[in-house]
Amino acid sequence: MRTIALLCLSTALVSAADLSTARAKVQRVVILKVDGLPENLLERSVKETSGSGRDSHSRLPWIQHVFAQNGVWMENFYVRGLSLSAPSWSLLDSGRHLQIRGNVEYDRYTLRAYDYLNFFPFYFSYAASKQVDMPAAELMDEAGVPLLVDRFPYQQRFQSPQLLQRGLRLSSLPAALKRAVGASSPKDFLDEWNIGLPWAGSWYRQNEADLISSLNDPQVHYLDYFTGEYDHLGHLTGDRVSQLHALEDLDALVGRIWNAIVASPQAANTALVLVSDHGMNTSETIFSQGFSLVDWFNSPAGGAHHVLTNRHPLTEFKLKGLDPFVSEVITPSPDSEYLAGQADQYPTVMLDLDGNERAGIGLRNNTFNVLQILLDQLIQKRLPGPVRNAALSALFSTLDKVRAEWRRDVDDLSEELTALDARIEAQQKLVDAQPKKKKWTPEQLSRGLDKDARREIVRLNAWRAERKAYSEYVAVLWRLLDLKPADFDPGKFKMTELIPPKSLGPANSMWDLRHYVTGRAPGGLVVAEDGSLDWDRSFHTLDYFSALRSISARNNVQPGLAPKPVDFIAIRIPDRNAVLVWRDDAHQALILTRGSEIRYQPVNSNLEPAPWTPGLPLELLEDPQLKIPSGDRETHREEWLSQWHDEREWLEAVHQTRYSNGIIGLTEELLDPPSTSDDDRNLGDRYRERKRNLRRADLLLLANDHWNFNVRGFNPGGNHGSFLRQSTHSVLLFAGGKDTGIPAGLRVETPYDSLSFVPTILNLMGRPEADLPGPVIKELVEPR
Repeated sequence: MRTIALLCLSTALVSAADLSTARAKVQRVVILKVDGLPENLLERSVKETSGSGRDSHSRLPWIQHVFAQNGVWMENFYVRGLSLSAPSWSLLDSGRHLQIRGNVEYDRYTLRAYDYLNFFPFYFSYAASKQVDMPAAELMDEAGVPLLVDRFPYQQRFQSPQLLQRGLRLSSLPAALKRAVGASSPKDFLDEWNIGLPWAGSWYRQNEADLISSLNDPQVHYLDYFTGEYDHLGHLTGDRVSQLHALEDLDALVGRIWNAIVASPQAANTALVLVSDHGMNTSETIFSQGFSLVDWFNSPAGGAHHVLTNRHPLTEFKLKGLDPFVSEVITPSPDSEYLAGQADQYPTVMLDLDGNERAGIGLRNNTFNVLQILLDQLIQKRLPGPVRNAALSALFSTLDKVRAEWRRDVDDLSEELTALDARIEAQQKLVDAQPKKKKWTPEQLSRGLDKDARREIVRLNAWRAERKAYSEYVAVLWRLLDLKPADFDPGKFKMTELIPPKSLGPANSMWDLRHYVTGRAPGGLVVAEDGSLDWDRSFHTLDYFSALRSISARNNVQPGLAPKPVDFIAIRIPDRNAVLVWRDDAHQALILTRGSEIRYQPVNSNLEPAPWTPGLPLELLEDPQLKIPSGDRETHREEWLSQWHDEREWLEAVHQTRYSNGIIGLTEELLDPPSTSDDDRNLGDRYRERKRNLRRADLLLLANDHWNFNVRGFNPGGNHGSFLRQSTHSVLLFAGGKDTGIPAGLRVETPYDSLSFVPTILNLMGRPEADLPGPVIKELVEPR
């Protein structure tokens, strides 16, 4: 009865705007960010009644009341790009094209880890004054991309801990710990890492209390609250009752915050927004099945690689598996042919497995492999004369093929580092000019000036660290490129002086990935009849496209699961500004771009146009949910699919298909966003573009339905990361006070994606920005 009374009270206090009057702007926005919440599950749960004696009431009464009855429900809101937390939140928080493409990224030249999801190191670094913002926020600053929260001065915003977090309110920690210890026994406090430490709930409760307190401050115009509780549970179990309990907790949170808004001085001009970054592919009847790509790449079948990940694999879950500070784990291969015992110096594969329905795979440059094998033979082994001559000739012919390109690259990087030196010098002067204060005044602290000052120091230290790392890479590359046959003396060098350790080197081409050298052939180096090295008989190679797609489960105990974990592979084709999607040589296609237009073109093995056929990646031809705008959908779909269409046309046609907006998501994930023309780029722009490209993986691997690659602990409940509609279909709901102009009871069927979030919020607040790439949600900002 108390809940019903509160619902009636809030209806009386905050009604929908009168649409006959001019729409007033939103003066305050409160955003509830719910990680991993799928729209279909939320909508189904809202429509369910809560059982005996309450037949007319929803299981989620607050969400029904606030958003379904008195707000706006977006029926078809999708993540743009992969359904992966760090990239998805970066889109929602910035309104700009992707800068972050994985939950962890590695710089190919230095293997610096950009670990976007690891909160613990940030908390400790912040306490030690070594960091101010989470890594994702730092990277957006580096790219020159402001966040939505940055539009508001420090004293006008409240932000709870999250992936793109600015600063940290350490004052909340004692209260959160008090809540945790007071609510449970010491055993409960430390028990069961896998289900989430119990103090995490206390941390969320304290952040909620801080948000509600901030609603009474008339200065605060932007508030956001992040919760990962549903996502965590959704990964662990597909059980309907458990998931419903998580939704009921969320519903109660909505009720508490809504009533706090109603009681606040700015209720009439406050908007409440609930948004999720992606959905969750979960089923009550199928356990999500895991496959270890770490084990596969360690094995001879996968190339016997030393594998770099950002967390310990499940097989290493001893005490070190609980280390929350780790961002680099190298799993050595016992079968490595030419790098045995050198795992710490020469990891040759990096894997980003987070998100689970996909994997980002970076392989060491194929030419590095060939050069290191030949150098190893020449330096370490006493080769017979003819074999030595053939190996020496092969070494320099291999080097000559890349010498000019690599020289240009290190020349350009050296030029960029010289420009970075000037920035470091200027930054040092800026830091030196800061007042040497041990204490800040309350007024300065309220404006966040202490954090601004610390950011400058953090930026300076970051530039110095990357300057040092890139310089070391350049020095080794120059030494390698300066080798000449006439004065080559293998006894003069150590391997680490010629082949950069802890580096993947330049990106691999498609040819490299399909002819990848993993070691010597069983018979060792072989001389051909003409005295040259016989490449086919001297080296063992792998076609990673075919090898990955041929992986099959030996004992598939779930009949609803495909025996192959890998659905399809996607790679970037830079010289054509295209994405190749590949299932096998008979089922592959190019996704081509032309300005804002996209075309899907089936191709053959030579990447030449091929006929349409069922079974192509994304399965557009045969999907019954494809909605082409006119004509006979059965006879004209092939014709329509073969044409160029802009993003809006594609989104409206494909969003309800099995792979939803995957054709748009793949271009967002793998291709560059619109950028400054070459004529307008300076060295700083070029350097930022270089670093963005160095964070790219070679291969994007998409898992088959209900398979996952989370080697840390294969999530049995559900996963995300793919373009499957269950994973991309997100939540976006709006409600507002009577003067906000937000309609009541409006359901929007028109599909939108992540890039519409920021421009819509800013438009509602009377702060439109014309240069944002996404469209505003017209049905919301221009209600009839």
